[in-house]
Amino acid sequence: MSQSHVDGGPLEWLVARPQHSAVQGRIADYEAKHPGVKIKLYSIPFVNYVNQLTVRFAGRNPPDIVHLPTRNFASFASQQWLEPIDDLIKTTDIPAKWSPLQSEMVWDGKTYGLLLLPYGNLLYYNERILQDAGVKVPTTPAEWLDAMAKTTKRDKGVFGLVTTTAEHPNMNKYSFTDPGVVAAMEQFRKSLSYAPPGTNSTVARQLFIDGKAAFLRDGPWVWATLQKAKAETRPSLKMTQLPFPVITGGASNSLHMPAKIDPQKRKLVWEFIVLAASSQWQEKYVQLTGSPAGRVGTISAEQAKRDPHLAAITQAAEKAENLFPTQRELRENYNEFATLFSRAVMRMLSSSQPTEAILANLQKELNAAVPLP
Repeated sequence: MSQSHVDGGPLEWLVARPQHSAVQGRIADYEAKHPGVKIKLYSIPFVNYVNQLTVRFAGRNPPDIVHLPTRNFASFASQQWLEPIDDLIKTTDIPAKWSPLQSEMVWDGKTYGLLLLPYGNLLYYNERILQDAGVKVPTTPAEWLDAMAKTTKRDKGVFGLVTTTAEHPNMNKYSFTDPGVVAAMEQFRKSLSYAPPGTNSTVARQLFIDGKAAFLRDGPWVWATLQKAKAETRPSLKMTQLPFPVITGGASNSLHMPAKIDPQKRKLVWEFIVLAASSQWQEKYVQLTGSPAGRVGTISAEQAKRDPHLAAITQAAEKAENLFPTQRELRENYNEFATLFSRAVMRMLSSSQPTEAILANLQKELNAAVPLP
């Protein structure tokens, strides 16, 4: 390591959870292998994270290690804020060994980052509540709706489902007025009737952990939080695949570096990304977070037998269909798209307006706000 870099200060990394063992472990390993190089963490609450990153980039003062929620990747890449890494990534086994969702890191034909967490959603359920209601673990959407109805006991504060009930396309056109989409959203709307209103994701997870709900549809990261359940509740909390023909999922977060980064720092940041992509750290990432790794085959058959939840998480990630829009216009304007969609869902919760009418209005709003070519 050159003295000039040591004098130039540490590599900066903004993170939402600086104390996480996966974050601290990678830093310790990297610094041990790079004497004289330090990584300085800046903690940003997740609710402000993207805004703070945007301010740093707009002010031409980006961090050296860029950690992005993948849904925001396109807005950064389209402004040419990120450094292409095709010349670096082709020298590794990443192209051959990574999740197909690594394609989400491509913008205008160039690769701008490494996907850390591809995932498939999972169905968490309370086995005791299901047994008390005389229902089995659902394997179809119809069975799931029926199970929600039979396990909802509002007078006892027990719900068939906990999910987000507070604010939080097809080819090159919106298809919200398609009869199949309307029917699916009718089912979704019915499922919300079995959930407590005004619930954000944090509250939904806590209600499930407290044994107040039969079902929770969420990502693989929830598994680790189940350990916080009371001793009398924890044995009943289980996980399985969603009862859908298509497993929904996507790309969660990714590592990047800023555009036109100093050549020496470019080398150092890339070496950090390579360390994160190594078989060793991919396996540790799964073990520490309970989330799937980007590297395919990280979990061995032996480990899958020892830890069935890791096998389920990995299986869901490998089968998942990405829910994130593929159209360029939607990727660049995802926040606006998500806001309009969330408002439509809120209307389903708070009004008696027909689902078909709500979706027709949503399609009209989207065509005006984020027109597709």
